[in-house]
Amino acid sequence: MVGGDQAFGGESGLHSVYVVIWAWVSTMMMMFSFSACAWHRRRMQRRREASDLAAAIHLSINENQQQIVVNIPSGNIPPPVVRIDGRAQDARVAPAADVPSIKSIHELKDRLSIGSLFKMKRDWLARELSKGKDGGKGEPSPARHERRLLQIVVRRDQVFQDSYLQFASLSDDDLRNPLSVHFVGEVGRDDGGVTRDWYSVLAKEIFNPQYALFTHSAVDDYTFQINPNSGVNPDHLDFFRYIGTIVGKALYDGCLFDAHFTRLVYKRILDKPVTYHDMASVDVQFYKSLCWLLENKLDGMDLGLTFSVDTDNFGAYEEIELKKGGKDIVVTEQNKREYVDLLASWRLRESVEQQFQALRTGLSRVVDPVLLQHFDEAELEWLIGGLPTIDAGDWRKSTVYKAGFSDSPDCHVIRWFWQLVESWDQEMRARLLQFVTGTSKVPYPEGFKGLRGSEGLRMFHIVRVSDSTRLPQAHTCFNELILPDYDSYEELHKNLITAIFETGNQFQLR
Repeated sequence: MVGGDQAFGGESGLHSVYVVIWAWVSTMMMMFSFSACAWHRRRMQRRREASDLAAAIHLSINENQQQIVVNIPSGNIPPPVVRIDGRAQDARVAPAADVPSIKSIHELKDRLSIGSLFKMKRDWLARELSKGKDGGKGEPSPARHERRLLQIVVRRDQVFQDSYLQFASLSDDDLRNPLSVHFVGEVGRDDGGVTRDWYSVLAKEIFNPQYALFTHSAVDDYTFQINPNSGVNPDHLDFFRYIGTIVGKALYDGCLFDAHFTRLVYKRILDKPVTYHDMASVDVQFYKSLCWLLENKLDGMDLGLTFSVDTDNFGAYEEIELKKGGKDIVVTEQNKREYVDLLASWRLRESVEQQFQALRTGLSRVVDPVLLQHFDEAELEWLIGGLPTIDAGDWRKSTVYKAGFSDSPDCHVIRWFWQLVESWDQEMRARLLQFVTGTSKVPYPEGFKGLRGSEGLRMFHIVRVSDSTRLPQAHTCFNELILPDYDSYEELHKNLITAIFETGNQFQLR
């Protein structure tokens, strides 16, 4: 009898397990179905909004007037229009005809100032972009001969969403036509000024927290990085492709897109290698841990580290090798630099790889990525956001000196340093500022006294070290330039230039 009860209980328990599993599977299928339906509804809604022509736009254009008044019924977004307008003016500056080839420019770099070199490369890019997608081998671009205009209409307070819907239906060829932007309810004919205003307003709106696309840098609040958790926005990859397209369009139009990102963002757009120093703008504590590994001897220490990392993907743990056989390779004094570089590269790429791929895909719709390979990350920042005006007097007035340096006539190195900075053009000053702080942007309107570090306000610091055999180095988290006590102006000049251009802000471990 007891055996019969046990058998019955076993069958009942097994039946209960089947019921639970079936209920779980049914629930998951329903959730997937609801998500798919929601995604489909969102897609269809976008298509309806992007193609809705029914009484969507009323343009009052008079042949003898210079003003356009645009009125749109609430809730309707007119589609973009490519039209031929003989009266229209192309706001783009025609590239100079005598710009040398990029090979010639590279050959001249040792004889040109940083500013002259950048301007020549910028003019070369403008000339290449003006040739069109086929490099000028086919028919000339109709945009210049027929004055085709890409006309878009947006609401100023909905500029991000409206512009997104406008660009969603455009072909790559459409994007190469000059823009003509009209803000709903505003008066004015766009001969270039309204387009520049649109770029400016849109550049601020992409950082709106409600889209969850970007976050502030870990070391300041005026540069931005891609949000690794942007996936909370189901449309985030579409938005990143759209932002990449806008940035490419701004480059093509010769307009500034006043958005300042961390140096890592520009390097990733160019698909350049990253180093552990790029971690400083992402995770300060993690960066300090990497620095500790490099600055301390590991002989005789058992840290339990191997060339692998453990990841937790919603409760599913996985060990990822940083190199083949990495889980069996112990981190030692001899291989720690390789470990730090591999770990930082994995951390900086893995969490935001999809976002950067989407951004580069959008950018490549307008600008061939091969053309940008002739620029470094500093020059790309200037191409996109413009070159800042750096006041050497304000910089000097807002600098803190440590470890024996002072701004006095007796301190020769500091006197030589500021003599050098004052002799440099804006491009070279921007190089130095980016080398030390991670960005060439100066806070507005505070100026240099408004510089921020990882722990809040942190002015520019120059710290003395006695070893004059080493190169200058920078701690971007703290806006610190570590400057050796050199014996001559020429030695300071040579080593500072070398540090800025050749070390990539690597610590000089000697």
